[in-house]
Amino acid sequence: MTRRAVPWLLALVLLSWSVGCGRREPPADAGAAQGQGNGPAPTLHFTHDWVPEPEHGGYYAAAIGGIWKGLGLDVEVLVGGPNSEIEKRVALDPFGLGIVRGDAVFIAVERGLPVIAVNSYFQHDPQGLLVRADSPVQSFADLDGREVAGQTGATWQLYLQRRFNLSRMRVRPVTGNVMNFVKDPDWIMQAYPTSEPYYALKEGVASRFLPISASGFDPYRVIIANKRLVERHPELVAKFSRGAYLGWQSYFANPVPVHEHIGRISPSMEPDGMRYSYVKMRELRLVEGDAAQGESMGAVDLARWARLGDVLKELGVVSSVPPIGSVVTDAFSPRALGVEPALGPWYWTNAPVQRRQP
Repeated sequence: MTRRAVPWLLALVLLSWSVGCGRREPPADAGAAQGQGNGPAPTLHFTHDWVPEPEHGGYYAAAIGGIWKGLGLDVEVLVGGPNSEIEKRVALDPFGLGIVRGDAVFIAVERGLPVIAVNSYFQHDPQGLLVRADSPVQSFADLDGREVAGQTGATWQLYLQRRFNLSRMRVRPVTGNVMNFVKDPDWIMQAYPTSEPYYALKEGVASRFLPISASGFDPYRVIIANKRLVERHPELVAKFSRGAYLGWQSYFANPVPVHEHIGRISPSMEPDGMRYSYVKMRELRLVEGDAAQGESMGAVDLARWARLGDVLKELGVVSSVPPIGSVVTDAFSPRALGVEPALGPWYWTNAPVQRRQP
């Protein structure tokens, strides 16, 4: 079972877990009561986008390593999971933050949700398609006439169908594990390069990965915040962001404490699988991006956001492109906060995969 195949029951149970204690919903007037500096700083509620895994390593490092605490900030790291509707959860919580894909921010803003992107989590969303190593599918154009197991209605699917004229591509529900992929040589599935290839190879099946970002649909993966939080407490968002950047630097320098913590709160995580994720994140430069393109940890390119808005309008996903300042801010980037974005040397440089014995 892969990290994207946790049973529904486990995912629901995990929703009540955090690094510290369970989620405390703020009272309706929490923003007014705690926004005047007369009491303790409010607790921020940060919801990540899946079960605890190495892809959230920087945030767990900031939490369990005391980085946020050292900045005078109380942060609860909360579990997202399947169909968690993070945009709505953040919109309803005056101290809420969460992880989503960049296109979801445009959609949320058009629907009137008070959210705004404040951090770039991954410089490029890692979502893609997994095919067998010997599959005849070499490019996205080869998907026409084939079935793809994926999230129904995802924006990237619409983009692929339009751009590559995939009128005969069929989408079936993703199962969340690699067993169909292992059994069926023609199976094509939505996947993360940091996860499913490991579990497929463990079962003896080599694979290739087609990153959606290579198709031309290339959003950031981001952290959104409730707009009221940004407007009333920008200093808290700044501390959160600073701690997140320092957390990623700490995690990449030594992932072992975070992996041990994740293993305790998310029992489906395997030490070897987590090591694989760490190495792949570094190989793919998901956090820091491509320096040759001007990318770095936490960098925000407003022109790139504007281009994404244009793509979404052309697809009919949004009716118009709102002012970019209503969708994203670069006020909390490392450059704006005076944080050096460089990441240190690798802790591991390889990730051996032990194949399961028949």
